[in-house]
Amino acid sequence: MNNEGQFKLVLKQCEGINLQKLKIDTLLLVVHTLLNDFEKLEFSDESNPMLIKSSKSDINLINKSVQSLKNYLDSNIIHRDTLVNLFKNTNQSELNNRIKRNLEPMKVYYKYITAIFSTKLQKGSMWIPELLAFSLIYNYKKEHGKSLNLYPVIDNFPIETILKIYNKNNLELKKNIANTDNENTWKVKTNIDEMYDVSELMIKKYLNYNFKINQKRVSKTRAKKRK
Repeated sequence: MNNEGQFKLVLKQCEGINLQKLKIDTLLLVVHTLLNDFEKLEFSDESNPMLIKSSKSDINLINKSVQSLKNYLDSNIIHRDTLVNLFKNTNQSELNNRIKRNLEPMKVYYKYITAIFSTKLQKGSMWIPELLAFSLIYNYKKEHGKSLNLYPVIDNFPIETILKIYNKNNLELKKNIANTDNENTWKVKTNIDEMYDVSELMIKKYLNYNFKINQKRVSKTRAKKRK
């Protein structure tokens, strides 16, 4: 466990198994991980789509939005490293076993949704993690009509305003590529388009995926009563 706040979140999550909440939390865990990846990027590459005629105000809005959303998730979501370390822990205490048992769906959800991403993102593609993070929230809420009212800050986040910046840059990028390659603009596929396509597929498949509770598992208490 990396800090006291994470430990409290884990204990609260383990008060009972709520598959719907675990599924939402896992999606937001992925979003949080992507926003962390954004902070590790170097922006000196002039080929980066986000550097094409982006105003300072646009870049500032994106940077502030990433930081604001990340800070909120820092305090409200179980982090990826926390989840990984929990299942690496070999401590067989009653508490640790209960935590692992109750968070097993989260582990399975995370493995499933990241597998979709890793198989669909083309090798060598330009990585735009914050766009994928914003797109996942947009697709979940706007395209599929799902609510994030358990997390009102995210539910009311100005995702569409942020995505307009990427859309504007994407159009400029398409025009530049089309002119260079003597191609129709509408035929051009960009890295921004790829982030949109991947996020749409991830959400569509994720919403249709259900954690299967092991019906054959019997508690030790019930087993003793049968003897």
